[in-house]
Amino acid sequence: MDERTRVSVTSNEELELRDRDVMNLLDQLELYALRVGEGKASQKDYWLFVYKSMKSGLLMTKTMEKYLRYKLHGLGAKPQY
Repeated sequence: MDERTRVSVTSNEELELRDRDVMNLLDQLELYALRVGEGKASQKDYWLFVYKSMKSGLLMTKTMEKYLRYKLHGLGAKPQY
């Protein structure tokens, strides 16, 4: 059984909470990656990587896509739609 089929979402509120948790985790990973990479990667590169990875892995929810587009727009990046 695929792990994704085990997840039961009973309401939009629970889905939004999950998305918020994922967004917070991505923010923390960004800080870690930039610190460890010592400037070898930019925020723009990081968030483009996250966007492309989530989009290709079918992990993207509407809320996540809205959040990631907002982040990318703020960094001057335009993801491939």
